[in-house]
Amino acid sequence: MSDRPRPFARMLIACFFFVSAVTLNILLPRYWHNTPEIVKHLLLVFSAIMCVHIMEYAYLWWEIFGHIRNILKETLQATHQLIDENRNSLEKSLQTTNQLIGTASTCGLTNIYCSRKDVKGDIYDAIENAEKRIWLLGITLSENVHLDELLPTLNEKITGGFDVKLLLLDALQDSAVFRTLLESTACEAAKLINTDRTNTQATDPFFHQRLYSDFTHACDRLQSYPNVSATVRFYTHTPICWMMIVDNTAHFQPYTFGRSASKHQVGLCIGDNMPVFKFQMQPNGKPFEILEDHFLKTWQTSNLDFSNIETRIANRNTIMRDIFNSHSSWFKHVYEVLYTPEDNVPLVKLTHENSQVSTGNVTNY
Repeated sequence: MSDRPRPFARMLIACFFFVSAVTLNILLPRYWHNTPEIVKHLLLVFSAIMCVHIMEYAYLWWEIFGHIRNILKETLQATHQLIDENRNSLEKSLQTTNQLIGTASTCGLTNIYCSRKDVKGDIYDAIENAEKRIWLLGITLSENVHLDELLPTLNEKITGGFDVKLLLLDALQDSAVFRTLLESTACEAAKLINTDRTNTQATDPFFHQRLYSDFTHACDRLQSYPNVSATVRFYTHTPICWMMIVDNTAHFQPYTFGRSASKHQVGLCIGDNMPVFKFQMQPNGKPFEILEDHFLKTWQTSNLDFSNIETRIANRNTIMRDIFNSHSSWFKHVYEVLYTPEDNVPLVKLTHENSQVSTGNVTNY
């Protein structure tokens, strides 16, 4: 980099010398009466030179400022043009955003979580700080939000007089078998379909699947908490959702049969694929009222308590034999639809009579 002073600094130096020369030219004759003429001429010449330099630098900076002004003008002109061109799209985007926020507020929607894993901390805090009621609806409360971790708190809340209701799936019914087929690999599904159930003493492969294992684990844990088990009912119909209502807040996650293509084979559970929505009770907020009514209808129409379910578990082999005998043709159809020939898993060939899928069986699920 050059050591020469920059133009602006040089202009300041010229101004300093100019002022000094003019000052000396005025004051020197007053205090030095016999000032030589040559000194006076030199001061005038020096002042003139500095004045020329100042004018030169001032003109130079005026040009620089002019260029800067033109650059800024061109830049701002392009920016204004861009804003004008995108004004409509920006206004529409802002309008859509405002409508979305307004609709969410009207519905009582206060948050959306990508998965149940993201809402776990919020759920646990809500249950811990509950003031009047805790209503839980889930298959077996085993996916991310675990029943094992909630039981001590639920037992404490029940002792304190809270309204606690737990709805869990009865795994010994046909819709549970259907869900198991959705969550099984091709080999596991083929084994479920092809098993000979005439011998009720043999262990059914269904009892080794995750859904049933989680179900029996939940029942085993509930035996240690009689206060909590007394608040449990087991539903036989498809619940459509995973839901928790704590006081005036509802966390809702819809169930679907769909799964993302990126879902790993090790995580075939279909219960935690959709986002979780958080709704707050509001005077005119229908979603919370609908979810609350959905829970109550499911609760009121579920007639299996903990003692009933223990009896069913004791008679599980007979129950599974009856389920597969009643719905074998439909289960085989489900297998053939879900698993492609590339899976290379043989399936017992259907007879013409068994291949007729009952319309009632299909529409019930």
